[in-house]
Amino acid sequence: MVAGKVGLHRTALAAIAERAGVAVGNLHYHFGSRDELLCELMAWVQAELLAEMEAAVAPVPGYLAAEEASIRAYLIFVRRNPAYVRLAEEARLHEPALYRQGIATWLRLFREGLEEACKVGELRPMDSGEIAAVAHLLLGARYFLDQMLDGVDGRPYPGDETVVSVYMTFVRNGLVNKETS
Repeated sequence: MVAGKVGLHRTALAAIAERAGVAVGNLHYHFGSRDELLCELMAWVQAELLAEMEAAVAPVPGYLAAEEASIRAYLIFVRRNPAYVRLAEEARLHEPALYRQGIATWLRLFREGLEEACKVGELRPMDSGEIAAVAHLLLGARYFLDQMLDGVDGRPYPGDETVVSVYMTFVRNGLVNKETS
């Protein structure tokens, strides 16, 4: 994606049109504005990411195994689609309602998984407030993974195995029902 390096709002529409092999007028006709293009791109990328994560999780039994499969699929997707991180940040800055909608979707998915795992005893019992807080923490961990992959702090990425191990240790230590594990 041509806007992947500097962002959609800092890329000339002519460059985007050239990369897509269409006239600039076609972009204006189909999307109307840069913000509408951003909305369409985010909806498409988010749907692709969710589909890949669901496919990775579907055959895996149990919350912890599914969470590990999910984080692995997420890392693979973000590495394969580095523009996703920039698009999400642009949505946060330029289309806050779209960004909040995406956050709400992720939080709902995290809450549903946590609630089910608590119900079947795979995770320790939690009330709805604690489940909501944990869902936010898990989402925040993904955000910080985005930043780590993007090299925001200038340090080299420690590798997927290290990241997955640390993430899963965090999940296990904070959420597992110690009496049943």
